[in-house]
Amino acid sequence: MTTENTHWNAFQKIGFRFILIYFALHISTFFISFLPFTTSFITWSTGKIQGVVVWFAKTFMSIEINIFPGGSGDTTYNYIEVLFFFILAIIGCVIWSLIDKNRSSYNRLLRFFKIYVSYYVGAYMLSYGLSKVFYLQFSEPSFLELFRTYGESSPMGIAWTFMGASKAYTMFSGFAEVIGGLLLFFRRTRTFGALVIFSVMLNVFMMNMSYDIPVKLFSFHLMIKALFIAALDYKRIINLFVLNKSKTFKNQLQPLFTNRKYGITATVIKYMFIIYAFYSYTNSDIEYWEQRYNAPEPLFYGVYDTETFIKNKDTIAPLLTDEVRWKRMMVDKGYLSQYIVVKGMKDQPRWYTYELDSINSTVKMTSTRDSLDILNLSYVKTDSLLSFEGLWKTDTIKIQLSKYDTSKILLTNRGFNWINEYPYNR
Repeated sequence: MTTENTHWNAFQKIGFRFILIYFALHISTFFISFLPFTTSFITWSTGKIQGVVVWFAKTFMSIEINIFPGGSGDTTYNYIEVLFFFILAIIGCVIWSLIDKNRSSYNRLLRFFKIYVSYYVGAYMLSYGLSKVFYLQFSEPSFLELFRTYGESSPMGIAWTFMGASKAYTMFSGFAEVIGGLLLFFRRTRTFGALVIFSVMLNVFMMNMSYDIPVKLFSFHLMIKALFIAALDYKRIINLFVLNKSKTFKNQLQPLFTNRKYGITATVIKYMFIIYAFYSYTNSDIEYWEQRYNAPEPLFYGVYDTETFIKNKDTIAPLLTDEVRWKRMMVDKGYLSQYIVVKGMKDQPRWYTYELDSINSTVKMTSTRDSLDILNLSYVKTDSLLSFEGLWKTDTIKIQLSKYDTSKILLTNRGFNWINEYPYNR
């Protein structure tokens, strides 16, 4: 299915109709989101689409779907939406084929559609790639991750820690996505960009599949869209990489518009889109970077080990069976700075939001899971020691903690070494 063909066979025409409808359903409101004052429309239209998918699941599959913003792209809703779009594409393809069965080819429409899909994939590559370049999607492992055992970690947690532990590798993978995305915006580099993105997204998809990361559906669809773009140039790819021939198909590299005014307008729109997409993604990443990395460290920042824990004047021994005594307290930077994480003797984490009164040296901690789990404490802090005293629910407590030297953490402090006389595998 290439733009050089003046006559397509039935398989090519049917395949193109199906792919166009299926991809268009996935892309739907994406480009509208770049226009001003469209937020309300996108919210409304997204809600309508979700409502139809929920109705479809209930009516034809007897499945009740709950839609919630849980951060997963592999929910029951997402899978049924893919099935629903697939069925719609089949129905649309059949109707289109019956209505337009005598058409010899869709060369012009294919060229427009290739650009449409390329810009969609390219924009998402900029989004994902820049978030890695700015070290945001995968960031330095948090204290909670660093003090968790491998056995306690989920596969996704291991993958996130693996990526975040190396800023250089994270940024490298981000640059690969950004460069591949930019190549998709230009007709002379589009095929090469599609091959780059297919390779990158194949690795991402396999990582999602292998480590149970819930972006499997989305990464798969980005991957097959990149494959679709590259496959349109399959003859040139085979000639170059398999047959070692330099034959080209010049008409594929011709401008989309022969009319000079239309061509200039299209070029202006293209660069406006690229600049705006790059600016909007970069600007949001910079703002997020400022919040995460440039924000001041919270007062209790660090990891603290419990030295003594006194409840109602009784010193509680550090027994692994105890469910009250603190083993460790952690306060991180960035978005995690709003929490105090307390680990009990069984290493179970308890999350608390807190209100700090630095003038009176008091802190109020409220559990994120139990509204009755409240601590009203006064504190005394030095460089290496931290003590709390006050009420935990109805009990009086007194806690003495010492700051853990985080420079001893091997994962974040080993660094890079050009010379290794022996493998440093720990």
